[in-house]
Amino acid sequence: MQVFPFELKDDEYAPLMDSLEVSCSGISIMHGRFNTKTFMITDISTPAANVVKQHVLAIGGEAAVPAYSVNCSKPKCDLIFSVREDRLSLLLEKFRMQCWKLPEVANIIENYLKNKAPWFSFRNKNIDTSRPLVMGILNVTPDSFSDGGKYNDVEKAVIKAEEMIQQGVDIIDVGGESTRPGSKPVDVEEEVSRVIPVISEIKKRYPAIPVSVDTTKSIVAAKSIDMGADMVNDISGLSFDSKMGDLCAKKGVPVILMHIQKTPKTMQASPEYAKLLPEMLGFLQNSIAKATEAGIKKEKIIIDPGIGFGKTTEHNLFIIKHLEAFQIFGFPLMVGVSRKSVIGDVTGIKNPSERITGTIVLNFLSIQKGVAIIRCHDVKEAKDSLDIFSALEGSKCF
Repeated sequence: MQVFPFELKDDEYAPLMDSLEVSCSGISIMHGRFNTKTFMITDISTPAANVVKQHVLAIGGEAAVPAYSVNCSKPKCDLIFSVREDRLSLLLEKFRMQCWKLPEVANIIENYLKNKAPWFSFRNKNIDTSRPLVMGILNVTPDSFSDGGKYNDVEKAVIKAEEMIQQGVDIIDVGGESTRPGSKPVDVEEEVSRVIPVISEIKKRYPAIPVSVDTTKSIVAAKSIDMGADMVNDISGLSFDSKMGDLCAKKGVPVILMHIQKTPKTMQASPEYAKLLPEMLGFLQNSIAKATEAGIKKEKIIIDPGIGFGKTTEHNLFIIKHLEAFQIFGFPLMVGVSRKSVIGDVTGIKNPSERITGTIVLNFLSIQKGVAIIRCHDVKEAKDSLDIFSALEGSKCF
């Protein structure tokens, strides 16, 4: 006899039950009972938190609230609760019968449960939404942190693009302004002169390859789209240029909304958060609202937590460990950890080009968390990781 822990994924449940010769009715009855769902609610009314706890405990779940919730000595609090997946619908019904903001909580959780990672409802020509993808970084700058000066010549940049295409890249992200910590902004004319010739030549030679332009400036984005760029990667989450949302809506292109604290020049000057995840989620919620109010369709929005953009090493590690928090919005996630300082801080490797192993590990963990796009310098290694991940996901033995 052997006894061992065994975690089930949803798509493994029914085949395993069938192999154990469990009856059809038994399979139906037991579905969801092996899985639990855990949620945190922040800044909620303390009386409401007590109500949440009562309902959770009543259906066999667990909830943790602050000690002061007993006498409601503070008006608001944070809480965490966990319930069996098959009891969630009952819990949400209970929430909808309450006041405060519990019906809103129910709607948020219900929408989250309907989401299908990694791509949800995202649609775009030439982009395969059935699997996670690799976005290759092509910095046509003299001063990017890892590859500055290597590709700031059109022919060199196109040769690099060709190499990435041969290695299986899905999207090429062209950037003409360094956003490394401490970097100074580049004027529009200079950025245009860097990216437009490269995007134009890539699309001329490889019209089917999706190209993203990494910019916070609507003028640069507009000229890039006119030259064939398929999407916009805005590290400011539409916060630096008030015209960017309208531009992306008018052009009908997907937009990546990233979280950043301050600006690239100042973001690493002692970044601080009272509550890391709630503040980040609030920023991204505001970016999403700007996008939708401008007319950008929800199926054209991707979000990025912005690893290294106004975060300490501890912040970055925590964010990667809890990427599931960012799935609450129902949009595909992109993560860029490639060669970043968080890897150097952990491993002691100072040369960014030598941080490939750490990059692969963090990329793989991100994919396991349901990330849709891995943004990286080293396409071959990232593609190999995705192939291994896909093979593991598809392995069946019952």
